[in-house]
Amino acid sequence: MWMSGARNKGTQKIEGIILMAVVFTFVFSSFPSVTAAHGSVSEGASSTISAMETDVSYTLKVLGNANMDDTIDMRDVTYIKLVIFGKKPETELCDANNDGRVSMLDVVQTKLIIIEKAGKLTVIDALNRTETLEMPIERVVITFNVEEYLAVGREEALRKVVGWSKYYWEGRRPTVWETYLERFPWIDDIPDVGYPWKGTFSAEKVMDCEPDVVIMCPSQYEQATEDVERLEKAGIPVIIVDFYEPFNIKAHAESTLLLGELLGERERARELISFYVSQVSEILERLEEVEKTYPKPKVLLLGKEWTTYGKYHYRGEMIERAGGINIAADVLEQSGEIDPEYVLKANPDVIIFIGKLGWNVDLGYGVEKERAEEMLAEQIQRPGWEELNATKNNRVHAIHIYFVHGHIYDYVALQYFVKWFYPDAFTDINPEEAWKEFHERFLPVEYSGTWAVSL
Repeated sequence: MWMSGARNKGTQKIEGIILMAVVFTFVFSSFPSVTAAHGSVSEGASSTISAMETDVSYTLKVLGNANMDDTIDMRDVTYIKLVIFGKKPETELCDANNDGRVSMLDVVQTKLIIIEKAGKLTVIDALNRTETLEMPIERVVITFNVEEYLAVGREEALRKVVGWSKYYWEGRRPTVWETYLERFPWIDDIPDVGYPWKGTFSAEKVMDCEPDVVIMCPSQYEQATEDVERLEKAGIPVIIVDFYEPFNIKAHAESTLLLGELLGERERARELISFYVSQVSEILERLEEVEKTYPKPKVLLLGKEWTTYGKYHYRGEMIERAGGINIAADVLEQSGEIDPEYVLKANPDVIIFIGKLGWNVDLGYGVEKERAEEMLAEQIQRPGWEELNATKNNRVHAIHIYFVHGHIYDYVALQYFVKWFYPDAFTDINPEEAWKEFHERFLPVEYSGTWAVSL
């Protein structure tokens, strides 16, 4: 059954009072030093994962994470006490109970957060909006990034979904929808709340679902601001997560940490971040040296027909950050159609088609590689293309839209792109295996099909 039962708020309140009373009995006592176990407490302490694997630091943006690292633990309790005693500067996350001042009540709240017994949690989302949520979260409406949500929260999180943007999968990711529907037939009964990018998102439909939280991405929020305001006036918090900036470890990590906190899956979230860092950081470091040795290729990335992506579009940025020169950057700022004559003059070295079932090249779950290759060969039958460097040198490829559309597995696009841009420098990289591993470790469905092809 897809719908979770409503929580007993009265019972939860009583439990919270009892827990607070218990915590108060020892909160004023002296604590054992945390320095020996965890190192010294410092403002803006760097992330444990980032210290081991990357120079990028990131923060769990939850009030109570006083020392601004990637987790809430006893170091934060100590830090808050030091702030109270005037020994440490106050940070924006010290006020754990969000009452406007730092006091011993914040020590209590932080301890409750640590043991996952806090009745409320105040967070700062990807748009720096502050929201307070009733905990634990049992009923969720989600409009995008369902895969990240599942990767962190597992199947249990899927069963908490009481409403979603059905078109996101059924309409735009047909092979994804069929794969998940076969694994979880009951998801077809989850109420559809509309799709923000289509202008069909409805605050009324969301309110009918009685969610504890709504999760969406930044551009959807921009398309549905009036509905979001209505939801917040109705007491329904809206949380924004952001995986759109290509290969951005900090942004991806902070949204993942936030999902982990909301779903009670802190360690799972950290495992996912660690995996992402392992797939991205070394490649980006190597790329800096590769670009000094090899000439940068001119690249054309095509969506439907002649649609491509300019200088400030995230897909255009993906090309540049993967070491290519986006030929559309000089003629487009965002997305739009490119003149076929301009393509012939620009003479790209690499051409990449974005594909999915029924879009350019069939790709995704259950798709046979031979069919995808046939469709890719058909795509290059355009006037004058036989003279392009890309077609003459067999550097024409197709990649599933999944990897170039605001997800934590954009690392797959990065890996394919660097192999296609610098084939001699990245022979050891296997993006297909990395995508298979993501399924094995983080997704509730099995890997199948074809996700990228080349001529």
